[in-house]
Amino acid sequence: MMKSRIALLLATFLSTGAIASSVEGPYVGLKLGFTDYSKSTLPGQYGLTAGYAVDVTPRVTLGIELNAMELGDGIFFDRFTMVDYKTYSYSAGLKPKYHFMALDHQPVYVAAVIGVSRVEESRRKKGDKVRDHDTTGIYGFEAGREVTANLDVIGYFNYQKADLFGEDNYYRSYGFGINYRF
Repeated sequence: MMKSRIALLLATFLSTGAIASSVEGPYVGLKLGFTDYSKSTLPGQYGLTAGYAVDVTPRVTLGIELNAMELGDGIFFDRFTMVDYKTYSYSAGLKPKYHFMALDHQPVYVAAVIGVSRVEESRRKKGDKVRDHDTTGIYGFEAGREVTANLDVIGYFNYQKADLFGEDNYYRSYGFGINYRF
């Protein structure tokens, strides 16, 4: 009896009729969060998103997205010397989204994120300012929910590793965002 109730519940959530109408088209967004940087923990992060979503099936959407993010602005210490830094990331990526259930006819989705990113960092140490950049991969995941016909609320996690100033730098970004579909 319990197995049939679970099967009925899963069938209700995963049925094609539970998926809302098309989400295809352009969108813009704002992201706010934190970056766990290998040199400094939890600097604030913000950025802008522009993308286009293409419906592949009633449950799958492919997002093509451009992002510009400030990954952090803070300080760390290198051999007892304070280093002030600012890090930016400019990325282009693909985001396949799977819409797996609808709550009040509003789809909820999970998405994989994969793309390429240019990470730029400037550092100021004892008055000297230096810059470096690296092109690297970016990957992660995202979950979102349609709040209105044009508005999505998202939560995300992204990871990238860049070789800057001759050393490996790791950036684990997470936060929330809002996307507006036209």
